[in-house]
Amino acid sequence: MQPVLSDMLYAESAFDSAPWEAPLSVAERRHLLLQYGAQSSAYFSFQSGVQFFGSAQHGFVSYCPLDRWKGGVDVVFNNPVCADQNLTWLLNRFLASRERPAVFVGIESKVAEALAQQGYVVNEMGVEFSFSLQDFCVRGKHKKQLRHAANLGARHELRVEERRASQVDAEEVEAISQRWLRQKAVKRSELRLLTRPPQRQDEWLTRRFYCFQGERLLGYIYFDPYFSQGAVTGYCANILRCLPGVGPAGLLDYTMLQAIEQFRREGVLRLSLGIAPLHNLQEIAGESLLLRRLGQWLYRNGSGLYAFAPLAYHKTRYRGEERKWYLAYKDLSPPRLLWSLMAGTGVLGR
Repeated sequence: MQPVLSDMLYAESAFDSAPWEAPLSVAERRHLLLQYGAQSSAYFSFQSGVQFFGSAQHGFVSYCPLDRWKGGVDVVFNNPVCADQNLTWLLNRFLASRERPAVFVGIESKVAEALAQQGYVVNEMGVEFSFSLQDFCVRGKHKKQLRHAANLGARHELRVEERRASQVDAEEVEAISQRWLRQKAVKRSELRLLTRPPQRQDEWLTRRFYCFQGERLLGYIYFDPYFSQGAVTGYCANILRCLPGVGPAGLLDYTMLQAIEQFRREGVLRLSLGIAPLHNLQEIAGESLLLRRLGQWLYRNGSGLYAFAPLAYHKTRYRGEERKWYLAYKDLSPPRLLWSLMAGTGVLGR
């Protein structure tokens, strides 16, 4: 399997000319992301409907206006992209510019701590799973399923190829996506904000791996990059889809393992499996007890809305490092907050 690394892969995408980009240009946002986009979800800023606050000198905050409630809320869904020394200043300027409540979700501890100092209530919201690519292996009793998946290629004549979007049948890809979505709890639309909806066209620095049996496409994984000091340091497995009931069990794990080997050969440092929302919510100082209890109840009983527990189980099988992510809010009741977040991410439809 050969890497696809040419400049042609990283073509401009549809969002590049969207009117909501002002005042930061695409080039300015990309430059800031390359320097400071170290969070595995940093690239999620590149999706439709997102607005930006900041400057080329100080960094930016990505947020999505949500108007379902009277007065609306602005949902910030990842860390501000900026140098650490600019974080508090940028947050203060952003908050001072708001005319309605701002909710922060999917943020790391440094952002949560800065917001707590501004009077925000902070709760755990889930766990992000990631691991070092150089240290990763499938040995050990807890990785039996991954070892099984690693051998699927020879047993079932599978092959994984990295390709540009233009090198695969777009209708075939979309058909897999639609069949995949129909088996999920959220069938009405693509999820967003805490993930990034798939795009049909090639995108800057993203990677796409496709699994074939013969000439038939069975599944694929799309990876979004994250960065430090001008270089890609890791990839987040953002979109994972396969034909339900077709091909061997573990097909997506096989595809993932093949991509891991490619990234490892390139010297990429880390891979993130993304966040498992509401997983392992624990008490923290200054939290909302009601919000934590609501989140724990949803995790146990909300499978009709979203597969919270099965998603977490899948990620734990890789035995990666677990890092808590947080949400922060004020001037909102916990029920209104949860409703806003589920609506904003697409769990309740759009």
